[in-house]
Formats: sequence, structure tokens, C-alpha cells
Amino acid sequence: MKLSAFILIYFLPISYLFSQQVINGKIVDRDSSSAMPFVYIINKGNGNGTMSDNNGNFSLYLKTEDTLICSYIGYAKLIIPFKNILKQANGVYKIIMTQMPVNLSMVTITSFKIKPYERDYMNKIIDESKIKTLDYFNSPISALYAQYSKEGRQIRKLARIFEDLLVEEQVQQKLSAEILRKLTGDDKIDYDAFRKYCYECNNQFIISHDGVDLYSRVMTCYKRWVTEKGKR
Repeated sequence: MKLSAFILIYFLPISYLFSQQVINGKIVDRDSSSAMPFVYIINKGNGNGTMSDNNGNFSLYLKTEDTLICSYIGYAKLIIPFKNILKQANGVYKIIMTQMPVNLSMVTITSFKIKPYERDYMNKIIDESKIKTLDYFNSPISALYAQYSKEGRQIRKLARIFEDLLVEEQVQQKLSAEILRKLTGDDKIDYDAFRKYCYECNNQFIISHDGVDLYSRVMTCYKRWVTEKGKR
């Protein structure tokens, strides 16, 4: 039984090899040539994807005609056909990303719209990361593979990042830096510093409250913030 499970897990990707090839890539910053970890890379055609590791490396099954979408907060989203990606002498495909001309603050995230296919992919990864104990009975091979394989660990890490992004999207719809400036009339307020200071308005509170309940809490916190800053 264990041997059969091992063989099936080991040869799981082989069916893809007949129509696709696994490519090894590396994501780097255009200005510094530094490796970029935790960039998520999606195949635009089928929604499959992965995330670059701590050294900016990734592996993905692709066809020649596929197109990749590479996204990372603070960098311009890159949409590039696979055939246009530079293949280095060592066989690794090098993808170069460009930082946004201005620092991507929380304000910019407000205008960052998660596309439907991106949302579907993110939710798919999140669902795959939450395999229940029951799955060991229903599908022991899949459960073991997801739990102990490198791919399984990567999926769980990616799922945590996607969960945070989806939460942040909800937060920004209710209390972005732009909304905070309009609400307080303070054009110079440091959004990040204020959010850290105003612990009462954490993500959960913002998501679960609206209107007067939310903004009166924000204004109460803002008045205290201004008073304490004035005493320094």
C-alpha cells in the first residue's frame, strides 16, 4: 500500500509532460538585480500558478504559447508570453520586474483590483491548503502528498499570503489612506503609523463595521492621536 502510494505520488505530474514542459525560472528586480521572493506567477491560460521561493526561484509547467502574469505589491504587474522570456545559458528563465515609480502605499492598494481569474486562483489555493483529516480516509494519497510534499508546504505559504491580500482588499474598501485623509481633513497623516497606533480599529473591526460605528471610532482615535502628538 505504502509503495503504491509512493509510486502514484512520485509520478503524479507525468501526464502533464506530454503536452507541457516544466520550466525553471528566477524573478529579479530590474534596478538591483536582487532575487525577489514571494512573487506569485500565474499561467493566464489555465489559472495554474506558483510562488517564487526565498531565492526568487520557481518551477512551473508551461506550453510554448502560454502567457505568464507576475504580481508583487509595489511592482508593476508583468504580463509576458512565455516565448518572450529570456532563457539564460544555465537553462533558467529570467523574469525581470520593475518597481513602481512611487512607493506603493496603502492608498494604491485601494485602486488595485483583483481580477476574477486571480480571485478564483487565490480561493482555489486557499481551499487546497485546508485539507481536513477526513481526506486521509477519502483520498489518502492526495492528503499525504499535500501535507508532506514541498508543493504542499508551498501551497500553504501561498494561501496565507492570499488570505492576507483578500482581507486587505476588504479593509481598503472601508478605510484606505484616501478615506482617512478625507475623514480627518489631515492631508499629511501617516496612514501606516495611524493604523498601528489605533489598535481598536484592527482589520476585523473595520471589516465587520460600517458607517457611524466605524468612522466615529476612527475619529475618536484620531483626536487622541493628535493630542498625544502635540505633547511630544
